[in-house]
Amino acid sequence: MTAARLPLLTVAALAGLVALPGAALACSPTLNTPSHRFVTGEACAMSRHVDAIRTVGLSPARDIGHGIVVQDIFDGNACYWEANLIVFDCAAGTAAIIGPDNRALMDEPRRTGIDKITDRIAAGAQSLDAIAARAATEGYDAAPLLHVGARINVNGISMPTDCACALFYAAQGNNKTAGRPQ
Repeated sequence: MTAARLPLLTVAALAGLVALPGAALACSPTLNTPSHRFVTGEACAMSRHVDAIRTVGLSPARDIGHGIVVQDIFDGNACYWEANLIVFDCAAGTAAIIGPDNRALMDEPRRTGIDKITDRIAAGAQSLDAIAARAATEGYDAAPLLHVGARINVNGISMPTDCACALFYAAQGNNKTAGRPQ
């Protein structure tokens, strides 16, 4: 069948695919120059290019309220990534890591269990134990509690956790360190 004989709907659908920015190239990782240091951004965001296509980092911190701050921990590239959620209870000086959530970025945006957990946290004050229990109902693991400021290991890359609570709740006094990675 020639292009002239393709049904109009098929031609329109093909034209629509061409018109979508990035749809055909959604899984074409940009080559990066590997770095040995983190690049920092707004609200405690940080990223490091581990190799030509892999990037590891933390998203900007988000104050959910009730002394709770969250950040996404990510490791991946333009095709896929592993995401975890770190939930800081800044008043208690503790944090929990929930995940992993493996995402194929060509299927995004989509709501995940981690999104539901974040929504539930924002709806009202909860302990980290209650948040971890909610994570289990969504099918995620919740790592044992760690102290705010402890370094975390993301698939072999060490990252600090001392910025998020210091940014939003420094006056609570549980943030002994407010440094950024060097």
